[in-house]
Amino acid sequence: GGMGKTMEELAHACLAGRYAESAPAAAVDPAARLALLDRDGIDAAILYPSLGLQWEAEVADPAYALAHCRAYNRWIEEFAAGSGGRLVPIAHLSLGDPHEAARELRRAVGAGARGGFVLPFTLSGLPHGHPAHDPLWAEAQALDVPIAIHTGIDPPGRSLHHRFTGLSWPEDVPAGIWYLELLFPQAVQQAFSTFFLYGTFDRFPRLKLVVLESGAGWLGFWVDRMDALARGALRVTLPFSELPSTYVRRQCWISADPDERALPPIIGYVGDDRFLWATDYPHSDHDAGYMEELRELAAALPPASGARLLGENAAQLYGLAVSGGGRSRSSDR
Repeated sequence: GGMGKTMEELAHACLAGRYAESAPAAAVDPAARLALLDRDGIDAAILYPSLGLQWEAEVADPAYALAHCRAYNRWIEEFAAGSGGRLVPIAHLSLGDPHEAARELRRAVGAGARGGFVLPFTLSGLPHGHPAHDPLWAEAQALDVPIAIHTGIDPPGRSLHHRFTGLSWPEDVPAGIWYLELLFPQAVQQAFSTFFLYGTFDRFPRLKLVVLESGAGWLGFWVDRMDALARGALRVTLPFSELPSTYVRRQCWISADPDERALPPIIGYVGDDRFLWATDYPHSDHDAGYMEELRELAAALPPASGARLLGENAAQLYGLAVSGGGRSRSSDR
């Protein structure tokens, strides 16, 4: 981790497994995180992990994966407990056992979590939208909390970035890291698409689905392409009653990076109530000038749309009481 580090420094820290040594203090110390929020003028942070993003890639036992998730969830609940609501925990959930995932979500929400997230692959290989996973979606709908798809490390042999030689991470540095980060959105896009393909939004019309750490510029193209396919020859066999764009505008949110300069027209097309912002802190995606980039992005939007992006959408989605101009970080580490 660490903003401002080179690809080589980041790779060697990850290979050595020394997360606590390579991450800045604000990634592991709640007091330091609150000080960072104060410095940057941020009201609240929604906490998605760095720790744990590769656990399920390294284990094949659903019970073992669940134990990892429970341990992380207890830790992040304690991390956020004394923050006065400014640090908002999100539960890590495994689809290896959807019934246990649903129980863990209910427990975590009772302990202060404002939602849960899953990785873009499943231990079983079943698509995310498959009815086998309905117990978790049903619980999230009943609790009225969002579920996010967050990028992570894929199991060996299942990652898209292993298509070519010489471009694998961690073997090939720095090209492998660059290629891996460039293609991260593809895994999330695949998982996201299965919710439409399996009619999940019809079964759960109040499910809130969030797409994270994948950029947001692709969503306009994705909506158009899904709608075009839904209107075409496949329309009689697809299991959803509305155009995919209807579900997106009703039940889906996506996080944008502060440096996405092509984003304003896409926000206007899809809907300005669907977009959040994220830094991926403490990873190397953005340097210390990310707040200036964010201000430039918001300034390129109509004032009401900029306010929604900066905090109003996140506050509404996660049920936050945000003061000070609605500057809420929507999703980060």
